[in-house]
Parts: sequence; structure tokens; C-alpha cells
Amino acid sequence: MLVPASALLLAACASTPANNPALDEARAIYSRAASDADTVRSAPVDLRQAEQALQQAEAAFRDGKDPQDVAHYAQLARQRAATALQSGDIARAEQSVAAAGAERNRILMAARSQEAEQARMQAQSARTQAELAREQAARQGASAQAAQDRVARLQQEMAELQAKQTDRGMVLTLGDVLFDTGRAELKPGAFATLDRLAAFMRDNPERRLDVEGHTDSVGSDTLNVALSQQRAESVRAALVQRGVDGARIETKGLGKAVPVASNASAEGRQRNRRVEIVIGSAG
Repeated sequence: MLVPASALLLAACASTPANNPALDEARAIYSRAASDADTVRSAPVDLRQAEQALQQAEAAFRDGKDPQDVAHYAQLARQRAATALQSGDIARAEQSVAAAGAERNRILMAARSQEAEQARMQAQSARTQAELAREQAARQGASAQAAQDRVARLQQEMAELQAKQTDRGMVLTLGDVLFDTGRAELKPGAFATLDRLAAFMRDNPERRLDVEGHTDSVGSDTLNVALSQQRAESVRAALVQRGVDGARIETKGLGKAVPVASNASAEGRQRNRRVEIVIGSAG
């Protein structure tokens, strides 16, 4: 059992009339060692031996024995107490190293955890980007297919209308046989073509029409222009009756100004008497 240093000091003071420097030093170092928790925990044997040596030094001094005996036991007490203190310092250092190692491990674990989370987030982002890319590719593919379908449908509808591709666009021609001579009223033979054209316009709301009336060179320019305009207006009216917005249709009476054949022959003049419908896009 360790005796408190204060008890040893009180006992010495009560029984000795003078101080002994060696004994005082031994008391001080023992007191420091006995009050240090790390030393008490790590070096109990050295501390007990220091206590015993100090007690022997106190007894020798108190009993007036040879000063060399006092010095010997005091020195032994100092050495044991110093050894105990050194053990306490080592224990503290080891604890610090262990704590530092634990903190390092904690930091490493936190860093690994953060890296793992970053990797997870990056992987998730990559998956999201890949999914978005697939969806975009699918939309583009669907859009391209839809565009191809629209082109194919338009080509089929143009073929059914017997429209021809020109530098002005698709042109549908209504011949002179669909009008009486010198008249602007449409004959029933034109209705089937106009029905198909009206259906096409309803299915393609972005399309516009330029309806152009033409004549041969017989007669005055004034009469020919007026007749060609009236025939163009008749075609426009028939399309409006079939549900086409009139704002999408422009009419022009060009008279004999744009022949497609020579007016020197009856066949050429008949070809020139016509209504051309130019199918274009809005804007």
C-alpha cells in the first residue's frame, strides 16, 4: 500500500529537528510520482519500491543513523521514483501515439467514405446521363421516322393528286376541259380532284396554295385576264366549300402571259387554257 507523500513529510517534520537535502529531494520526486495518474497506473512496482526506500531513509534520518545510510536510501527512493515517472511519460506518449493513430484511422475512414460516396454519385450521374442519352436517341429516332413517314405520305398524296414537281414546288394542273368555253364555272369532273386536294390541305395545315388562272392568246388581254382570274376564284371557292381556310389560298389571273405551249395550234391553245395550283409551305 502506497503511503501519501504528505504523511511521510509530516512524520519527518515531527521527528527531525533539521532538514536533509537528499531526503528532501527524494520526498519531492516521490510526491510528484505518486500524484501522477499515468505513473501510478503504469509503474506500481517502481513506485512501491520508491515508497519503501523513502520510508527507510526517513527512519534512518529520524533515528540519527549514519548520514550515508540516509543518503543511500534517499538515492534509492529518487531512482525508483524517477523510473516510475519515466514509465508514466512513456505511457502518456504511447497513449498519444495510439490516439493519433486512431484519429488517423478515423480520418482515413472518413476520406474513404467520402471517396466512396463521390464514386457512387459519379456512377449515378453517369447512369443518369446514359439514360438521358438513350432517351434522346430514341426521341431522335422516332422523330426521324415520323419525318420519313410524313415525306412518304406527302409523296403518295401528291401522286394521287397527279401533282408535278417544279422549281416553284408541286403543281397541280386543272385543264380547260373542266370549264365551259368562255365560262368560269367548274364542271363536276373537277370535283373529285378538288375533294382530294381539300383533304390534303386539312391533313397538312402548314401548306398554302397559289391558284393561277391562264388563257390562250385568243381575245383581248383584258378579257383573258378577267376570265383567268374568275376561274382561279372558282377553284378557291370550291376549296373553301370543302373546309379549306380561304386565308391559305391566293389567286392570280395571268391571262395569256405564261403559256406552256405555242398558241399557233389548237392543241397548244388548249394546253394554255388551264388553272395551275401551286402547293407551297407557309412563309
